[in-house]
Amino acid sequence: MSVHPGDLESLAASSLSALLDRAATRWPEARALIGEQRTWTWAELNREVDEVACLFEACGIRPGDPVGFLLSKRPEVVIGFLACARMGAIQVPVNFKLHPDQVSDQFTTAHLRAVVTEQSQEALLKHLLPLLPDPRQIISVDAPGRHAGTIWSTHARYSGRRTGFVSTPDTVCYYNYTSGSTGRPKGASTTSRNIIANGVATSVGLGFETEDVYMGMFSVFAHPHELFHRSLLTGGAFVVVDSLNPRMVADAINAHGVTWMMAVPSFYEMLLDFLDGNDLTLPSLRVLEAGGAYVSPETHERMERRFKARFLPVWGCTEASGVGLGMLDDSPRRAGSTGKAIPGYAIRIVDETGVDVPPGAAGELWIKGPSVISHYVNMPAETAAQFKDGWYATSDLVRQDEDGFVYFTGRRSEMLKIGGIRVFPLEIEQVIQQHPEVRDVVVVRAEERLRGEIPRAIITTWPGSTLTVRSLQAYCRDRMALYKVPRIVEFWAEIPKLPNGKIDKRAVVAAPLNPARDDRRPKLE
Repeated sequence: MSVHPGDLESLAASSLSALLDRAATRWPEARALIGEQRTWTWAELNREVDEVACLFEACGIRPGDPVGFLLSKRPEVVIGFLACARMGAIQVPVNFKLHPDQVSDQFTTAHLRAVVTEQSQEALLKHLLPLLPDPRQIISVDAPGRHAGTIWSTHARYSGRRTGFVSTPDTVCYYNYTSGSTGRPKGASTTSRNIIANGVATSVGLGFETEDVYMGMFSVFAHPHELFHRSLLTGGAFVVVDSLNPRMVADAINAHGVTWMMAVPSFYEMLLDFLDGNDLTLPSLRVLEAGGAYVSPETHERMERRFKARFLPVWGCTEASGVGLGMLDDSPRRAGSTGKAIPGYAIRIVDETGVDVPPGAAGELWIKGPSVISHYVNMPAETAAQFKDGWYATSDLVRQDEDGFVYFTGRRSEMLKIGGIRVFPLEIEQVIQQHPEVRDVVVVRAEERLRGEIPRAIITTWPGSTLTVRSLQAYCRDRMALYKVPRIVEFWAEIPKLPNGKIDKRAVVAAPLNPARDDRRPKLE
């Protein structure tokens, strides 16, 4: 059964630690955390979180201390997150796939006091040691590291007297860093109230049920609270798998009866290819939640037909503590739309002066609600630029129809001005994506001396494609204004992606312009 909307107010007055106690009391023997080698019940998870909180305190970690988690996607991420919340420390997921200088910047802005890590991160950790005030406050999971002062073993038991710290809904428990896809990563200072309000709103609004078994496929440092926060409210199980290998993921879904997944659309495409190639099905799945990219109506239909599950496009962001827009459980489908504001969120669509635009007009999406954070960590200028009287200015450009359905049009920073006319890359991408030989596409800004800004299309094609630059441009001319047709078309073997599955547009833009580029073999001309 679904979470009752009336629970919102009472649960919002809780902390993550109190919700874990509640889950352990209500569903002590039910499955909670499912890893690759072990399954925890809610009672076992609660007990282990308490023990790890004692371990952290014995290591000198105190309430208010930011603790970096330099870990792969493993159950200890969840256990450690909840242990920090219980004893008042602040969990800080570290994006170890960034350049070391960007990781150093995260260590510096977060003022990290301690680090939880593993052997695979030894080389990066060595580079970061000078940034820690006390190098002894390094906790290594399962095996001793060269720099670790303490070993946290999942096979050991820990005890001790904790300080008796009691967290409140407004205790900061988490610095959730943005992906850095459009600039310097920023740490969203996040409270239990923010996380719980998002969990309740999305459970109620999207139809998450107590029986759902959840598996989130985003990277471990991209919203790690979304691995568990809805399940913590409903008592359902959640699965942690550190792989994007379609076979391993399919095996985990079938082994644990996963009913609800969250991933980027490109991952579902990859999983679908695997299923088709191996004549397999995933009968337990009922919802495929898809965030991070635009989903065409054609893709939407194909996914539902093949998976025999509800395909659920959503929009979310770090600053809103997760998903803020989606096709609500009781809403009809609206082709091309991301859905409506989820209950608990308010949105505005505004022009460049902050004035609301009429239905149908494009403008910047602003969002507000108890899940929206108040500031970035130690970044006052960035905070002032993005937060306005409780509203977060997302920099995402959208339009909203008369019925409240929202349609994504692009990012403000990506807008092109071609011959004085505003063009959003997504307009062009949506047309090109409909070509039957196109697998993936991204359109970015390029410059010509005479024309100024022009669209540059980077394309990957399906095997066996005979698509050429001329035929692609002819296809576009039949379907869009001439000035929108990409002047430059490049065929790449792969389009670079960020760890969260989104296209890495900074990497695309940084790649040297090459109108003759065609990475396909044999080259098609």
